[in-house]
Amino acid sequence: MKQVLIIHGGDSFSSYESYVSSLRASKIDYERLKLQHKWRTWIAEQLQEADVLLPTFPNSNNAVYDEWKIYFEKLTTFFGDDVHLVGHSLGAMFLARYLQDSPFERKVSQVILIAGGYDDDSNEDLGSFRVQSATNLPQSSDDIHLLHSIDDPVVPYTELAKFQADLPSATTHVFDGRGHFIDATFPELLDILNQK
Repeated sequence: MKQVLIIHGGDSFSSYESYVSSLRASKIDYERLKLQHKWRTWIAEQLQEADVLLPTFPNSNNAVYDEWKIYFEKLTTFFGDDVHLVGHSLGAMFLARYLQDSPFERKVSQVILIAGGYDDDSNEDLGSFRVQSATNLPQSSDDIHLLHSIDDPVVPYTELAKFQADLPSATTHVFDGRGHFIDATFPELLDILNQK
């Protein structure tokens, strides 16, 4: 059975004080409080022949890498023979860092990193998710995809080049006008997932 594990984004901070400061400075967008249709559930609806797993990782507003690692390793016990890992934003950073430090013994079918930060020099607060290298990712999958939009307002487009330097064999998908990929649908991702 094909399994697609989608790891959502979040925020991470280098200290509790940084988190509280960000919380105080943030504004609430009324429209975002309403029901939002997101591409993650849309992907699950489209891939009815697969198990699409949509876990909620711990404390996404103040995420800590070590906590996400504990949770992820519990999920890996369910992995079968056809696993597709998708990380969006902080989820992409998590996968890059985890697979760099702990390559899988048995390769997964795909690793897809969407709008992932690396070490973003303009943002000192990536917390414990900062990526130092992604060169080991091919040990975990032969099919790696990098997706980023030129106009991403959250993760600078320049972060993509850092992943490309570490992963020259990865397939890169560049978009314009997609921002941080928060649309209700994501047909390009569906196409990638259907390739294997």
